[in-house]
Amino acid sequence: MTGGRPGAGTASDPAGGARTVVETAELVRKGALGAREAVEEALDRIARLDPGLGAFVHVDAEGAVRRAREVDERVARGDDPGPLAGVPLGVKELHAVAGWPFAMGSALHADRVARHTSTLVARAVAAGAVPVGATASPEFGRASFTASRLHGVTRNPWNPALTPGGSSGGSAAAVAAGMVPVATGTDGAGSLRIPASYCGLVGFKGTYGRVPRGPYHWGTAENDHYGVLTRTVRDTARYLDCVCGADEYDRSSLPAPAEPFEAALGAIDLRGLRVAWAPDLGNAPCDPEVAAAVGAVAEKFAAEAGLRRVEAGLRLEAACGAAFRTLSVADVHAELREAAGRLGDVHPTVRRYGDAAAALDADALVDAHQARARLVAELAAAFERFDLLLTPATQVPAFAAEGPMPTEIAGRAVDHWGALAVTFPFNLSGHPAVSVPAGTAGGAPVGLQIVGRRHRDATVLAAAAAVEALGAAR
Repeated sequence: MTGGRPGAGTASDPAGGARTVVETAELVRKGALGAREAVEEALDRIARLDPGLGAFVHVDAEGAVRRAREVDERVARGDDPGPLAGVPLGVKELHAVAGWPFAMGSALHADRVARHTSTLVARAVAAGAVPVGATASPEFGRASFTASRLHGVTRNPWNPALTPGGSSGGSAAAVAAGMVPVATGTDGAGSLRIPASYCGLVGFKGTYGRVPRGPYHWGTAENDHYGVLTRTVRDTARYLDCVCGADEYDRSSLPAPAEPFEAALGAIDLRGLRVAWAPDLGNAPCDPEVAAAVGAVAEKFAAEAGLRRVEAGLRLEAACGAAFRTLSVADVHAELREAAGRLGDVHPTVRRYGDAAAALDADALVDAHQARARLVAELAAAFERFDLLLTPATQVPAFAAEGPMPTEIAGRAVDHWGALAVTFPFNLSGHPAVSVPAGTAGGAPVGLQIVGRRHRDATVLAAAAAVEALGAAR
């Protein structure tokens, strides 16, 4: 007995009725669908669809079928196969899987093979998930479109001329096309939320440390968050419940919440919460079409959820951008410092980080940390005025798949970080934030960003589920 074969995608529904995480897992757990069948369907869809999208950079068909067979054997024995039983999983190439290529989108590491498996993958496997392959990232995850010298260009299933965003663009394209129901991602400046926005998905960045980043994670910026891309909020909650919790390999990791995220989705009452709409955070240009589309969904959400509208009263200082750039430079420098003589193999976007590292001094680092402290204080005061902050997940529609990133928004010149102005501040501060689909602009989906108080991850997810229930997303 099977759960039925997913259909073909369309321009208005690239996933084509493909199963979600929860649907797949429950069918496998009941014995109504074999894990091997679910995985073989995913592999078939990858073979048919990915040549036109470039979402995957490595497919481990043999390993996936073998692991799926193990899940089926557990079901046959009557053992609990786990809450992610048989779910095909895409893994962003910035996350290690032992024995898989681990290039991180860079020709500098084209031949490297991972010797360990990232915690958020290992815990998902323990819960029954089946990794099927690695998804594309721009080099070291340093762009909001997904293209690299090593792997080429990744395209948006809604419109292949456009980018799926970055840096988790391969994961977003894979999930949006229905190749897999879930794929891992990272978010150092918006790299979960922006691809989610452009691909009509859910992209959640938890409170800093919510998803552990071990083992062997390194980095000096303390901006990067791990997570997943899915097609529903419940799918995201299910995955989080399987992977969150303290990890001895990650000194920043948080304990698991007292109540599972999936159970909390239907238990949190949003009525009466104070909500603020700030399409530009007070100082960032926003494309009018994006602001109009997302603003309409934000207004409907506030009204139907019974929220109290308040003024945001925010104007984040320009020093936040400088702080983010300074703190990010050292991490890229660490990847490049042994690449002398090979910088011609590196994408120009990444080379610019290397140039900035050469000019970095102690005063700049001190200034960056002080700006970050002021931002944290400003947002702490702001969340005394409101409980939820709403913005677009990015201020520009999806742009050309090959890039470059926008240099102008709403008639104002912007730099490399201009389209990240409503996302990266919450990487600096560590607040939970989610992008949930909120209509279309410029020929592709756009997302509503919901930001909550630190450690109120469950409330942010419940709010995202309420937006999802409006039915205005797709």
